[in-house]
Amino acid sequence: MTTSPLIVSDGDPRRLPGFRRTFGAGRLTLGLGFPLRTRADQGDGSDISEQIEVARAAEAGGFAALYARDIPLRVPSFGDVGQIHDPWVFLAYVAAHTSRIALGTAAVVLPVRHPLHVAKSAASLDRLSGGRFLLGVASGDRPEEFRAFGLEQGRRGERFRENLTVMTHALTTEMRGIRWSGGWMHSADVVPKPTASSVPVIMTGSCQQSIAYLAAHGHGWLTYPRDFDAQRRTAARWREVVTASREGGSDDDEVFSPFGQSLQIDLAEDPDEAASPIGFGFRIGHRRLVEHLTDLRGIGVNHVLLGLAASRRPIREVVRELAETVVPHFPALDH
Repeated sequence: MTTSPLIVSDGDPRRLPGFRRTFGAGRLTLGLGFPLRTRADQGDGSDISEQIEVARAAEAGGFAALYARDIPLRVPSFGDVGQIHDPWVFLAYVAAHTSRIALGTAAVVLPVRHPLHVAKSAASLDRLSGGRFLLGVASGDRPEEFRAFGLEQGRRGERFRENLTVMTHALTTEMRGIRWSGGWMHSADVVPKPTASSVPVIMTGSCQQSIAYLAAHGHGWLTYPRDFDAQRRTAARWREVVTASREGGSDDDEVFSPFGQSLQIDLAEDPDEAASPIGFGFRIGHRRLVEHLTDLRGIGVNHVLLGLAASRRPIREVVRELAETVVPHFPALDH
């Protein structure tokens, strides 16, 4: 991998520290989403010292990754403020106060952002974090954001594809022009270049695309929780498509593209409390959570991004219990 920020590397993004800590064939690891707070906590999650304290506890406790959401505008009808600080600035700050944990976006709303800005920000964060960055990208779902940026929400799938093409071109080439509907880059270049041939791109949600497109243009897929049998079929389909889209066998490192999902949990005080549904997840005790995650690993899920906002216990208490009782079964791959 190159050390020059002006030269395109031929290194494999899957060999970068953030990707290797988080994803491995036949393994399952755990991540957490910012803001690191629950409904039992005071404040809105904007206290940066508190967020860093919990982030460091998660790193020490063996969590693989931390993720920031990309929410350009406050939209009260969606029920939460979400990520208050700009994700690029925020993750750069977190990178400076941690050393090993992977840092991801879940996810950058690619249709509402300029692809050249995304390329520059992503490569910068990749280099500033020492290769720990995971670029999650998505097509977005908030009508208010598309209206505010003068975009048609109904065309977000098309715009996602175009912006991804331009962003990828900017990351992976030197002084090669490109023309698209939004501009023309000529006799110019985006720097820095990533530490590998690209930053790891994690498709998040459907992105308004087919599974075949996601597999062909990303290094992994982070999807939503589903009924167990439906998720088993989805994971199997992902493996089939990934294998078909690349040369080599399905066990080859060059072919491996992880399959992950999000999961909201309300961690119960009783470790044996059975799962009861909440939005995009369930309330559950830690022993039952280990059983569920073990089952997910068995069907080919490689990573689970845990959301803790619905928990009824303070964030420090929940993260500590997870680190002591759940993460040891699914530790970060460099822990």
